Amino acid sequence: MTELRDDLPRWRQVRDIIVKRIETGQYKPGQRIPSVIDLTQEFGIATQTAQKVMNALRKDRWIRTERGMGSFVTTIEERTAEADEAPE
Repeated sequence: MTELRDDLPRWRQVRDIIVKRIETGQYKPGQRIPSVIDLTQEFGIATQTAQKVMNALRKDRWIRTERGMGSFVTTIEERTAEADEAPE
């Protein structure tokens, strides 16, 4: 189990760990990332905390979730695209 510090919110620490894994290429664009259940087991966090991590990663466009398939690392283009950008 990955140890977390007591001086920062647990969800933020886990989010930062996942982002670092994406930035270093441990998780590559298009690759499926661990599920909420996997995060609870790896980090010893509650399901709600793991869901908060996933929500933060989605909000910041680090991942996209496909219903019934899982969550996947986005490309740099997906992360930097404007949310309300109209197609040309």
